[in-house]
Amino acid sequence: MFSAIAGASLLSACAVPSSPSAGGSAAQLRVSGTVTYRERIALDPAAEIQVQLLDVSRMDAPSVVLAEQRIKANGKQVPFAYELKVDAARIDPRMRYAVSARISRGDQLLFINDTQYSVLTQGGGTSADLVLVRVTQAPR
Repeated sequence: MFSAIAGASLLSACAVPSSPSAGGSAAQLRVSGTVTYRERIALDPAAEIQVQLLDVSRMDAPSVVLAEQRIKANGKQVPFAYELKVDAARIDPRMRYAVSARISRGDQLLFINDTQYSVLTQGGGTSADLVLVRVTQAPR
């Protein structure tokens, strides 16, 4: 019981009100940070960075995407800043949430995270700096 109250208090403290709508205002949570990789190689200008806020609570089911941001590289290099917004009512303090990222060029996956970056609940904060690893292509 105490953990549920503490979790609800934590979420309400993290809530940032959005602009009011006709029916009142809905609270939004924001998760932000950066996406980078360790390799000292230039990112292809045609690359796209995809960052997602996921509900990773269920082990036997695919993660549910709660928010997503896509960033075109357009010649810029890492780190890339991101900000994901989600309706606070969609966050359950009993569940687990994580941020995931990938960098691709067309259909080719270039980088992906191999570590889970927990956020929002169960000790996770509202920011995560993601370090991606290079994907090696299988020989044909």
